[in-house]
Amino acid sequence: MGAEDYEQIRALCYRYTFALDEGDFRTVAAILGDGVLRPSMPGVVGEPIDGPEEIERFYAEQVVTYKNGDPRTRHLISNQLIELAEDGLSASSRCYFTVLQRAPGHEYQIVVGGQYHDRFRKTGGVWRFTEKTIQVDHLNRIELHFRIADTLKG
Repeated sequence: MGAEDYEQIRALCYRYTFALDEGDFRTVAAILGDGVLRPSMPGVVGEPIDGPEEIERFYAEQVVTYKNGDPRTRHLISNQLIELAEDGLSASSRCYFTVLQRAPGHEYQIVVGGQYHDRFRKTGGVWRFTEKTIQVDHLNRIELHFRIADTLKG
């Protein structure tokens, strides 16, 4: 259990954001693997989403994409705190995320900010997500990024 474990977990988190920004929801689902996705937004606590097929469907149905399936976003992760369990086979991470977006006809802007609370398991020397909780703290023009925006207003 050492620096390599931390770097593998960071890389896994970064791969998630790159795939999301590319609109590659199949890869997002593969990265999250057989884990559980828990979306949580102000006033709305979503039901857990289990398994790659359901996770891919969630992103494909909810994320607004533009020309060529591009969400036109950049998900930035900061202040990531990774804690490895004593057994060396499980870990947790908490970080802030900020989503920048330049939707057609709009300025480049922050559309959402919050925190990721993640859990991981190391199997066969490889770290995998077991759970990703998306805690949305701030919304700004979320309708440009999520189709569920109407349920978030009011």
